[in-house]
Parts: sequence; C-alpha cells; structure tokens
Amino acid sequence: MASREELLRSIGPDMRLDKWFFLRIYGYEITWPGFAEVALQRLEIMGCSKARNYYSCIVAEYEHNREKELKEVAIWYGEEYRKQWDRKVGEQRRSEKLDNMSTEELLILLQRSVERA
Repeated sequence: MASREELLRSIGPDMRLDKWFFLRIYGYEITWPGFAEVALQRLEIMGCSKARNYYSCIVAEYEHNREKELKEVAIWYGEEYRKQWDRKVGEQRRSEKLDNMSTEELLILLQRSVERA
C-alpha cells in the first residue's frame, strides 16, 4: 500500500480513479484529518472536477455498509450476552435452591441423579 505521500504524488491527469483509490484516501483521512481535502484539491487541479462527488458517494456507501454490519454484530453480541446472563442467573437460582434444601431433600436429589446416569 502506498504511503500517503506516495498516494498524493501518484495523482496525475491520466490516472485511473476507482473505488479503492477513494477508499485509500478515506483511510488516510481517518488517521490524518484534512488529508482528503488535500487529495481532492490535487485531483481537482489535475482536472477531475467530479472527484469530490465520487469521494462523497463512495464514503457514504462505505459508512452505510459498515453501520449495517456493526448493527448486525451488536445484535449478535447482545444475544450472546443475554444467553450468558440467563445461564448465570439460572445457575445462581439453582445454587440458592440447593442452599435452601434440607439434607434429606439433597440426598433424594443426589439419588435421582445417580439413577439417571
């Protein structure tokens, strides 16, 4: 991958502008705010009057898709957390129930579990 300086130097009148080029600019913008403006100005100087519009559309699409993926991950993570919480609460309730059982009740429970095994 080109460094940000190499990326800026690579901008020329005959270059191919594709989605991945604009996503690289966006990536550098995240780390170095203001980078996109410098790159877009350079593209406009080289004659690409639609560069800013292309960049905005590609970034909007990327951010939309990323937000959608993050929501899906958040839903999955929430479900997994809820399952773990339910297991923990269930174990705690069983433990409390065992604590409140008499010795006789515990022996009956133990006998039943041995018979099932």
